[in-house]
Amino acid sequence: MSVIDQKKIAKNTALLYVRMLFIMLISFYTSREVLDALGEIDYGIYNAVGGIVVAFSFLNGIMSSACQRYFSIEIGRSDYAALARVFKLNVTVFIALGLIILLLSESFGLWFLNHKMVYPPERYTAVQWVFQTSIIAFILNMMSTPYRSMIIAKEKMKVFAYCGVVEAVLKLLIVYVLLVSQEDKLIVYALLMLVVTIGINAFYYVYCRRYYAECRYRFYWNYPLFKEIIGYTAWNVCGGLAGVGKSQGINILLNMFFGPKVNAARGVAYQVYMTINQFVTNYMMATNPQIIKAYASGIRKEMMKLVFQSSRFSYYLLFILIMPLFMEMDFVLNLWLKEVPEHTALFTRLILVNALIDTLATPFYTSIQATGKVKWYQITVGGSLLLIVPIAYILLKFRLIAPEGVFIVSIVMSVLAHVFRMISMKRQLELSIASYVKEVLWNLFYVTILSTILPLLLCYLMPISWLRFCLSVSLAVLSTSLVVYTVGLSMSERTKIRQIIIRKFKRNDA
Repeated sequence: MSVIDQKKIAKNTALLYVRMLFIMLISFYTSREVLDALGEIDYGIYNAVGGIVVAFSFLNGIMSSACQRYFSIEIGRSDYAALARVFKLNVTVFIALGLIILLLSESFGLWFLNHKMVYPPERYTAVQWVFQTSIIAFILNMMSTPYRSMIIAKEKMKVFAYCGVVEAVLKLLIVYVLLVSQEDKLIVYALLMLVVTIGINAFYYVYCRRYYAECRYRFYWNYPLFKEIIGYTAWNVCGGLAGVGKSQGINILLNMFFGPKVNAARGVAYQVYMTINQFVTNYMMATNPQIIKAYASGIRKEMMKLVFQSSRFSYYLLFILIMPLFMEMDFVLNLWLKEVPEHTALFTRLILVNALIDTLATPFYTSIQATGKVKWYQITVGGSLLLIVPIAYILLKFRLIAPEGVFIVSIVMSVLAHVFRMISMKRQLELSIASYVKEVLWNLFYVTILSTILPLLLCYLMPISWLRFCLSVSLAVLSTSLVVYTVGLSMSERTKIRQIIIRKFKRNDA
């Protein structure tokens, strides 16, 4: 009997989408006002300085994936006594990890901030405030990881929906405080962001303790289990470092070679990416536990079918959003921001192209996670992505590339990394590369090409204006939706969609 609950995936995805639409609207507004209130220099400083602390986040990300994997496995087995033991041990490990990150941040991180980062000397005090509040906020986020991972493993996405909305509203209030504050706005912003972090993470802690008996922490130590978890996570260090390189490593390189103004452009571009990418993250958040539980239940054929399906669907969800934005980027940025930092449009386009490639990674990574055998996956995939920062550094050092060149390096290495993912999946889960190429990659290629013909033709024939913007966005969404439905979906998937629509109309008629 199948343990894959397609209805639950659909329900959780829909719930997270409603949350994301609300958050997206607020996020774009708050980013615009924060950039205007802080100015290019301070906005760039906040992104670059915070990036030093976030550079240690690969440790948190690795342990987070371990939490979700082990929690979902025990829930799939219905072994709640083992789930409680795994949870307690994970919290113990995160406490130790928090102390390690605090030590690294206050030693190497502080040295790097004061000797390698580029910022105006008169902003020294504000930079120190941003750095210290970023450390505290990061450690709090890290300490709440086992609690958030439990909510995801339990598939209680409604909790994330409510928390996301509250967090977005609180950040909207921060904008108002910034506008009326007479104090140093960068320091005020850093402190208020810390307050929001404290409140949200406190909620996760209280919620899990109240509703899940497994989340009532007491010190627990089990060396064999600790050794198993550490053995699983050790090879993920490579992948975690690679993630740092793609995000914060590139950000730090831009600061070192071009200064905080370019960091401001990258900060805006990354804000667009993070907001839009949440749509895919929400879908995969609802799908990942199902993939892991399918593996734990031994139904490999259904698991692989879900991997193929989630790869296609996550790409479609992102592409429908990216395509109109990609074509009308300059118009949108000028409409959104009061002052657009130089390089922002090109940075954003390149980051979004990279995001489309990366959408294919999560279903594979989740499947490898489920096996617990991540060694060769991380050596090949993580190793290729780790090369992004040194390659970009060398090219920048010899002045062979402009600022946008670092994102092109990232795109090229992301394509190479996905080739290694396919090879790893073939070795560990007997993935048919030929089937994957035919059912997923060629499918996505056809959808991408066919969807863009008419919108690109319209943009070529019409000058930039409100009329072109409205027509191109409408045509892009319509064209992409029709091509995805006719070319991108299988016959059975189209039948299910028609049945859902018919049922909805019947309910409305009744």
